[in-house]
Amino acid sequence: MSDKKDDKSEAELEREKLAEHRLRMRFQWNDLIEDLIQEGQEQGAFDNLRGQGKPLNLERTPYGAEWELAHKLMKENDVLPPWMVKRNGILKQIETMRVHYGRRWTSHEQAHGLAQGKGHRDALALSWDNVCRQWEDELKRINKQIEDFNLGRPSEGLEIYKLRLDLELERAGSRRWLQ
Repeated sequence: MSDKKDDKSEAELEREKLAEHRLRMRFQWNDLIEDLIQEGQEQGAFDNLRGQGKPLNLERTPYGAEWELAHKLMKENDVLPPWMVKRNGILKQIETMRVHYGRRWTSHEQAHGLAQGKGHRDALALSWDNVCRQWEDELKRINKQIEDFNLGRPSEGLEIYKLRLDLELERAGSRRWLQ
């Protein structure tokens, strides 16, 4: 009897999961795609891809034969295509942001540990909340640049994945709330 009850609850859970998936597919497909890509990254689906770590072949261009000469001249003169310059700029911003907020976390965490009274700890917790809000605003700004870049890059170019505050906090070894 308990097996049927367990089966029924598993079936109900599966139906709920399917309903949630359909709802997300209908209204939040952008977020769902980002989540699926992130899940694939975490599971290593993008590891060991063909050509990983090798220089780009600028001889063959995704724009067709009319651009081959331009790419050949750029390569011979050590000039990057504009989309690659933009990509490198975005990646540099991301790295700078990560270092900056990692330092801010370390500073807040140390000050919170050394705080003498509850009032001082509460002020630091509030200050960290403000830092996280700034961080979130900066992520939105960078994500807008990432969206623009991804729309304008050549089809064979490297896509940049959007940033999420929860993953950036985890990367920095920090928490959302300072307690």
